[in-house]
Amino acid sequence: MKMRIKSQLYSDAEAQKKVGAVLDDCGPSSAAAAVAYVNGYNPDLQASDGVAAKARATGFVEKQGVSDNGSSLPELMKTVRELGGKARPADTFAEAVEAAKAGAALILWVQCPSGYPKQALSKWHRNWASYWQKKDPKVIAAGYGHMTSASYDSDAQTLQFADPTFDDKNPKEQFAVPITEADLKAIASGKPGSPASHIVIVTKKETV
Repeated sequence: MKMRIKSQLYSDAEAQKKVGAVLDDCGPSSAAAAVAYVNGYNPDLQASDGVAAKARATGFVEKQGVSDNGSSLPELMKTVRELGGKARPADTFAEAVEAAKAGAALILWVQCPSGYPKQALSKWHRNWASYWQKKDPKVIAAGYGHMTSASYDSDAQTLQFADPTFDDKNPKEQFAVPITEADLKAIASGKPGSPASHIVIVTKKETV
């Protein structure tokens, strides 16, 4: 099954700013994408559902007009449970891959665009990179902390990666892109620590 993008580009007021603005909501958008996938899109959760669930689960309500809705993996595990899924940290990278092949979704904490293959870069990111290349190239080298999701498409027999800066209103960016296991490991290695320490495994509520 293909994984659908749940885009943060339309989730709140910050998302409507011009290219170059710092966006909120990558975490809850990715949580919504993961839970919707494991539940077979019944219901078909949206990024805004993830934002609302995070507020309920953590007691934090973001202030519009400022970038204040960053998420930690523990907060996103609470958000997943609020959305109707189960979540646990990955013990090893191999465990995460096997879980994905068995139908789980993954939430990954990354340093975008570190480790990204070309097809995983959204149009929003490419525009962002072009903007900052002119304004301050050092920003491009540093990248940015980001939450994303991934899963396994058993029909195509490939891992698939969903960055929430993809635009789910754009027919070309409505679905996760195919990636290799090596790609997934590279993407999950952008932050300090082991790749597994940056991954949460999301499953259906009734599964172990």
